[in-house]
Amino acid sequence: MRLARVLGLATLTAGAAALLLPRYMRSWGARAEEIAASYPGDELVPDTIFRTNRAISINAAPEAIWPWLVQMGMGRGGWYAYDRLLKFIGSAEDTTSATTVLPEFQELKVGDPIDLLDRIIFRVADVQPNRALVMYCDGRNQPSQPFNKAWSFVLIPDGPSRTRLLIRESMSWIGPGTWFLMWLTNWIQFACNRKTLKNLKRLVEQSAPAAP
Repeated sequence: MRLARVLGLATLTAGAAALLLPRYMRSWGARAEEIAASYPGDELVPDTIFRTNRAISINAAPEAIWPWLVQMGMGRGGWYAYDRLLKFIGSAEDTTSATTVLPEFQELKVGDPIDLLDRIIFRVADVQPNRALVMYCDGRNQPSQPFNKAWSFVLIPDGPSRTRLLIRESMSWIGPGTWFLMWLTNWIQFACNRKTLKNLKRLVEQSAPAAP
């Protein structure tokens, strides 16, 4: 009887974890008010079905973080995530993430292509220096893409010496069955987004003093 209760409790716990973990992954590090707020890029996917908000606090001003964001992309400053994983997935480009600000990649304008991988290409949709960088991908600029996606990197001042960096992904799928693909890739995106946020925090705080 005791064993049955233990097994039953373990089953319920595992089931609850399976249901709650995706929610935890979708909002890792984000505050309730950040999740509820509107940001640049939201309007690009008006029929959003799946949205994630992940965030971290960085002890620096937005101006110190922006140069690291604007140089992101394959063949540019990288993604500050799992370089070997991206290479394994199939990138022919250099996947090494930058450890310094790269002057040659500090200019970015609306319409510029940003490679996530060789076969997944985003376009810059909005550039607001020191505030927001938005990328967008759908069937118009990537016909093989199975979903529409807006990818927003938002800098939110959090007092005189700290900034919140929030990554929001807004998605809707194009064809039937692609919801399962999004659910599956969410696990990878969660791991990569969290790694990106942590690496950016480390790189920025090591290279720039906190704002006075």
